[in-house]
Amino acid sequence: MVFLVEVTGICSICGRAGKMYTCSLCGAIVCGNCYDIENGICKPCKGRGKSIHKDTTNL
Repeated sequence: MVFLVEVTGICSICGRAGKMYTCSLCGAIVCGNCYDIENGICKPCKGRGKSIHKDTTNL
């Protein structure tokens, strides 16, 4: 059985209220505008070049 929970709150980056996401890297609670859904990270982490994907180019 799977339970889906929608979290609402205030974005820790822009202060917007609404549906929130949690950055997989830094744990920030952010809104959809401040979150990169494709990568699962907040835009500040993405802007710093961080990624949750492993670099497999040197294997």
